[in-house]
Amino acid sequence: MGNTLYSVSTVLTVFMGGLALGSYAGGRYIDRHANPLAIYAVLEGAIGIYCLLIPYLIDAAHPLFQSIYLHHSDSYLRASLFRFLVCGAILLVPTTFMGATLPVLSKCVSEDSAFIGRDVGTLYSVNTFGAVVGAFSSGFLLMRVLGLNFTVAFAATLNIGIALVIFFVFLPARRWHTLRQTPVVPEEEIAVQIQSGPVSGVEEGEGGPGKGMVFLVLAVFGFSGMSAMIYQVAWNRILSLLLGSSVYAFSLILTTFILGLAVGTVCFARRVHRFADLVRVFGMLQTGIGVAALLALPVFGKIPFVNRWVYQNLTLDFSAIQGVTFLVIFSLLFVPTFFMGGQFPVVVRLVVRDLKSLGHSVGKVYAVNTIGTIVGSFLAGFVLVTLIGVQKTILFAIGLNVGLGVLLLLVSPTLKPNLKAYGLPLVVILCVYGAQSVAAWDRAVISSGSFMPYRIEDLSQAELKKNKILFYKEGMHTTVTTELSVSGNIFLRVNGKTDASLALDMRTQLLSGYLPMFFHKNPREVLVIGQGSGITLGAVEQFPVEHVDLVEISEAVIEGSRFFSPFNHHALDDPRVRLLLEDGRNHVAMTDKTYDVIISEPSNPWISGVGVLFTRDFYELVRKRLNPGGLVCVWVHTNMSPESFKSILRSFTEVFPQVTMWESIIGDDYLLIGSEEPYALPYEKVTEWLQNEEKGKDLRGIGVRSVGDLMSMFIMDTGKLIQFSSLAPVHTDDNALLEFSAPEYIYKDERAVIVRQLTPYFGFNPGLVRFEFLENGNRQEAIRELAEVKRSESQMKEIKRRARIDQWLDRAQDAVQVGNLNLAIASYDEILKLNPEHVMTYLNLGNVYSALGNYEKAEAEFLRSIELNPHYLFGEVALAKLYLAQHKADRVVQRLENVAARYPGDAEVRFYLGLGYAFQKNSAQAIEELERAIHMDPRLMVAHYYLGVEYQTKNAAQARRHLQIFLDAAEVEINHKGLATRARNLLNKL
Repeated sequence: MGNTLYSVSTVLTVFMGGLALGSYAGGRYIDRHANPLAIYAVLEGAIGIYCLLIPYLIDAAHPLFQSIYLHHSDSYLRASLFRFLVCGAILLVPTTFMGATLPVLSKCVSEDSAFIGRDVGTLYSVNTFGAVVGAFSSGFLLMRVLGLNFTVAFAATLNIGIALVIFFVFLPARRWHTLRQTPVVPEEEIAVQIQSGPVSGVEEGEGGPGKGMVFLVLAVFGFSGMSAMIYQVAWNRILSLLLGSSVYAFSLILTTFILGLAVGTVCFARRVHRFADLVRVFGMLQTGIGVAALLALPVFGKIPFVNRWVYQNLTLDFSAIQGVTFLVIFSLLFVPTFFMGGQFPVVVRLVVRDLKSLGHSVGKVYAVNTIGTIVGSFLAGFVLVTLIGVQKTILFAIGLNVGLGVLLLLVSPTLKPNLKAYGLPLVVILCVYGAQSVAAWDRAVISSGSFMPYRIEDLSQAELKKNKILFYKEGMHTTVTTELSVSGNIFLRVNGKTDASLALDMRTQLLSGYLPMFFHKNPREVLVIGQGSGITLGAVEQFPVEHVDLVEISEAVIEGSRFFSPFNHHALDDPRVRLLLEDGRNHVAMTDKTYDVIISEPSNPWISGVGVLFTRDFYELVRKRLNPGGLVCVWVHTNMSPESFKSILRSFTEVFPQVTMWESIIGDDYLLIGSEEPYALPYEKVTEWLQNEEKGKDLRGIGVRSVGDLMSMFIMDTGKLIQFSSLAPVHTDDNALLEFSAPEYIYKDERAVIVRQLTPYFGFNPGLVRFEFLENGNRQEAIRELAEVKRSESQMKEIKRRARIDQWLDRAQDAVQVGNLNLAIASYDEILKLNPEHVMTYLNLGNVYSALGNYEKAEAEFLRSIELNPHYLFGEVALAKLYLAQHKADRVVQRLENVAARYPGDAEVRFYLGLGYAFQKNSAQAIEELERAIHMDPRLMVAHYYLGVEYQTKNAAQARRHLQIFLDAAEVEINHKGLATRARNLLNKL
């Protein structure tokens, strides 16, 4: 079914639906059965046996899933319905049995109606503590040691073992205990007891709420389940963005969530029988959930700074960092989840009034809450997060909890009228005020990838607003950010991790497309897995292919990648492209289409769910989708252990007999090209391509100008790869080696070790080059030249060129600082000789010419920077400053109105647009834009000065407030002395 949100939601809905059905049906049944322990044993045994069969059932259902994918993918509703039915047929039985266990076992533990809440709550807490152990151990131990299949078998064995122990130990002992301890009751007395009901117990309605109150309690508990799942989805999204998307992060989040539920349940279960007004307690718990979640909300935005402090002051040890991560998650989630857990024994005590209907009532309580979680999961994942964002989704859940709490407190029989009349409105007002006071999380900060120690510098840049955010979207699957740096680099982050850029990544992005296409004799059908920047897709489109299937799991990535359009040949607009919003692994497994070239360039394998695109199982699926003579190109990076790196290579070579390995970025990125048939690089064809002014432009941009430059990136072929990786384990879907080992290498770096181990294997293979037209003598000369090429020679040339650019850049900046602007211009001209498209140099030249008063030349340089990069907001802002200096407010407004429409979230653009309106004497528009600028970036203190100026004739109080804020800022006396003097004078006049 794949790893899409739709697939996960389908499985989750079936699973939770089975629990709800089982709890309700099991509760109704068990009240009529005399031996609940025996029924529980049967359920446990059946769960275990069925779970052992599930892998075989999934395999048997593969043709059904494939048929759905092939024939119904055009209709989301129809495909979802069919997937739901197939998934339900597989999972409904065991999940129904699981759901039935709680009400069934409740009949065994509670013997006194006065302590029903305590007994059932304690039982539920024991079950939940077991879930804590399961969530932690499966994420950190079992699946890593045993693999997926043996972990399932281990869990199934536990279920079967529990059933056997009950059947052969507890049931015989219980019967023996009953025979010895229970007095023989005459048949006449039995008849009397049957007619008169239970000997002890509470009559229905005695001391308890009426039917209306029970209905309200159940309804609130259902909505509470909905809000709990909304929290779970939203917390999971923000914490995976801040702490990383590894399997360990997800395990810790889930473990902490369940731990809070378990502790809350056991604590309230022990005291629930002492509470006089349980409706009041239930209302306070609901309110407590909302208040605790509200207090934690602003702290999420500070986690990146916690990460930085830990990395700089404590440790980079993986285990220690996981411990710190747990403490961070615990501090945020424990209190609200503690209150969530406390609800269950309270609700059970409110709803269950006697032992006769215990099973049915407990089942009903559990079913209602579970149905709420199903609704909450759907609402959060499909609607709220994408519609209003993660932070506001949490606020929605907070409002729901506080509202439910206030409703319950209003109907509480013991809460004083004065508290209802004045206290509850005050609670609502305080919560609303608190929600409005919570500042929006800084998008640049939370998406800076602070969980990676080597990206901490990105956090510092985010703090200082050095980059421009071109695009930010919290999609259904991931949070995607597209940012622009002053250098002109555009980079795309997925959940905080940079997945594509116009900088060094260009080598891998371009070579992933060009290399396999060069090797194939006549590529017509191509599959590209992963969009990223779209650079690879654009490279593929330069060839005369007939169709290109692009498979990308996240629609937000597609949207974010459109900012790369000027650099990827507007790849998404090519009519040959068919976009499939689908899991790449699932498409390869389910489609019946075959391809000439398949390119797999996913995200890093330490991210949960991505590792399956690096397994032998996946490569076997890929092989089946290749046409005769077809090629597959797979990206691999070195941010992992040498053993894991070799494991990928071994898995690949076990599937494809013809393999070559290429080094796109020294020590970082490598490409594996595999086929079932021999392949070679057509020397004449590639030479002609590279020498063509238009066709060769992409590769010349990364320093590739000849076949020799390409061959300098060749590392080794099949024989050497097998030798290099022979001792490494094979990476499979079952053992998921990368899923569990790769995250450790976020915190340590062994890339140099991998490079050293690769070095002895580097060498030219003449069989990799195919000559068609060259005469024999010229061929031998060409082969001799290729054999003399040094490893990554083309990249080393490019590195040296960039180093020279940096040297000239430093020289120019030094010249600017000492006021030697002519020397600065000369230095910038040298940079343009090395790279005529160096965007930032045109910006710098424009600033220098502006300082010299040569506004015409400055304007030309700024416009050139924007021409090279149409998204270059730094050039737009510089141009606006230039026009303001020339009192050309109309040109500022005309240009920046268009820019603000395309990039509505940029504070600096809004600020200068506001100044443009102010220069036009359009005070209302000026105030609106300046207020927006401050809202987007509260640190833009100079905007307060101009707001004070604009408000002076309209609202003296507002003018004084803004001027005072401006003067109170620490930076004012350093950066804005002149404005500070004017502000004081203006303030004295008001």
